[in-house]
Amino acid sequence: MSTRVLLLDAGNTRLKWAVVEWGSAEGGASELNAPATAPWLAQGAAHYDALESLSAHWQQWGALSACHGVSVAGDSANAAVQKLLASITLAPQWHLASAAACGVENRYQPSASLGADRWAALIGARQRTHEACLVVSAGTALTIDVLNADGQFVGGVIIPGLYKMRQALAHSTALVGEQYGTLREFPDNTADAVETGLVMALTGAIEKMNLRLAQGGAPAHCLLTGGDAAVLQTALSFPAEVAPGLVLEGVYHLAKGFK
Repeated sequence: MSTRVLLLDAGNTRLKWAVVEWGSAEGGASELNAPATAPWLAQGAAHYDALESLSAHWQQWGALSACHGVSVAGDSANAAVQKLLASITLAPQWHLASAAACGVENRYQPSASLGADRWAALIGARQRTHEACLVVSAGTALTIDVLNADGQFVGGVIIPGLYKMRQALAHSTALVGEQYGTLREFPDNTADAVETGLVMALTGAIEKMNLRLAQGGAPAHCLLTGGDAAVLQTALSFPAEVAPGLVLEGVYHLAKGFK
């Protein structure tokens, strides 16, 4: 029987995925940062209007025994994913936030209302470190979640991500428009002013949450994931680690309970 499993992270704009080998992936969280080598055999992402080729691509690594995932996508995107999985006779197990799992206690109110992707990222973070941790997902939305050293998710914030902020500014200002510039200490042109301002707004929120967490003890570990993670990392005043596959890492550990 195949021991290869498909992991999915269905986000607002893209489907992220990984093919893993069950028996040997223990403790391999950081390997999602590495090239496609076992036990994380492969990983990738696709927009929802370009999923057709994925079924053949996934099966390059042989028959898949199971599919586990989290989704915050809309109905049409979820339907497209379900159709794709049905074409290779896979019935996905979608994981939702719960009161506790994998060493993490969920204090959100109510616990089930926490986004499944945020929950999986917290699970992934806990497997990487048992220190207090700031878990930042920089995608369509920016989420900044606080995990204390006892493994308790104590809360977090949600704000528009870089793309959504840029869109809002472009649509609401007649003369600024949609600008792409360079981060600068003192911007002297509109494109750089917009770019620097947007990134400062996002990193400012991260810095504020980091200060709050640091007041309770030692400086927190910070993990960044999502499409804009690398951009924000360069602008932060404290060290932060980019973990591109953090949600998928969490899905893997949640899935272990269903083996």
